[in-house]
Amino acid sequence: MLDWSYLRTGHLGVRIGGRLVTKSVDQRWKTAPLDCWRKCKELSVNHYKDVAAARQRGRLLISGGAASCETLPAGLGDYVFFSGEPYGASVSYDTPFSEACVEASEAHGFARDLCAYMRNYWGSMFLDRYLLGGPFPKPNFFLTAHECDSHAKWYQVAAEHLGVPYFAIEWPLAGYGEKREARIEYVTGQMLDAIDWMEKVTGREYDDEKFVEALDYECEGLSYFARVLTLNQAIPAPLDMKALLTLYAPAALIKHTRESRDFYKMLCEEVQYRVDNHIASVATERFRVWHDNVPPWFFLHLLRILEQYGVACVSSFYLFAFAGFVQDQGGNCVPAPTPKSLGLRFKHREDAVRFYAQWLIDRPGFDMYSWAGRKTAHLLKQMERWHAGAMIMHLNRGCEGLGQYQLELRSAMLAAGIPVLAYEGNMADKRELDERQVVDRVEAFMESLGLKKLES
Repeated sequence: MLDWSYLRTGHLGVRIGGRLVTKSVDQRWKTAPLDCWRKCKELSVNHYKDVAAARQRGRLLISGGAASCETLPAGLGDYVFFSGEPYGASVSYDTPFSEACVEASEAHGFARDLCAYMRNYWGSMFLDRYLLGGPFPKPNFFLTAHECDSHAKWYQVAAEHLGVPYFAIEWPLAGYGEKREARIEYVTGQMLDAIDWMEKVTGREYDDEKFVEALDYECEGLSYFARVLTLNQAIPAPLDMKALLTLYAPAALIKHTRESRDFYKMLCEEVQYRVDNHIASVATERFRVWHDNVPPWFFLHLLRILEQYGVACVSSFYLFAFAGFVQDQGGNCVPAPTPKSLGLRFKHREDAVRFYAQWLIDRPGFDMYSWAGRKTAHLLKQMERWHAGAMIMHLNRGCEGLGQYQLELRSAMLAAGIPVLAYEGNMADKRELDERQVVDRVEAFMESLGLKKLES
């Protein structure tokens, strides 16, 4: 580890292993940009271009939820999966377009308090306008999992409007590990039914080997991403939440591909290097916070305000939904074992599909939609492991599921001696958030923690 004590003013740099790391007067830690950042951006942009051009190029275009069973269609051959939630979040960046989309949804009779991602997606569809230009991409069919009160109806409405087939897999919610075998069998049966249905609506024969290959890519890639999130326990944190909200995109968009697996392997290796060499994302880090719920995508500058006080926002459980985690016997989230690490060789379709159902069922988090106590206990444990001393809580009107029990969670955090800042808003509808008020609340909260704004 280099000695930076001789640095007094200004910004100076030194190369470690070919990487330029810098330090300034207010900095406590070395810092450097991510080498793989551009690759992540490239994968995301190329994906949305693929969505627009898929059917013209003879590829299947399938749409549905981003945290369900996007890898299942891999046995049909080459396809592009158009995930609804990331698209709804992307639309929110373009404020005028987003406002037109949510207003179009409301003009069709849908309430303002429904999922904001869904309303952006629907509005784009109703207007027949795609974020990248041109008409809204019409899928060959919809495949999704009914994980919350929005998801199944989301794509049912879209299927009826566009006149294309639709299949929803019902997701059984229960406490983590409860009725596990019954739930796995229930989802496995529905997935096998979905395969038969997909063969009928496409006229294609399902290739089990192609599915197993894609399943390996998903499991390996998401397990790498879980390791990345776990590495963020290090002090200083090698990544901040704003960066992670970009880096999770391949896991939400193209998790079934070799490119996604290779990217997360590369990211994991780079983040491990940052941990080993004490390279921070927030070079002035002196305090850490956790963020609850989805942040407002159009106002991620909120996270940069924290950095002005030397605060690193190290994670949010929202990110965990897109990584390959399981819980160990102590209830800690740990990277999930992959089929290859377990030495599994699937001889029959049913075996591979059952493993996929198990992989999804064993992800932590679904029980938090229904049990306040479980969510509180889990987040207290996660905040301790990630060394977060306070919580910033987005009372998000744009997601009914993640918004449940937040005030109960706030009370439990305060009872445990953890400071909490709650701010009201919406993850993807800018009309619901007062930016100036949020900034004032954040700055007052920083002052209440004894943190002063650092010099520029």
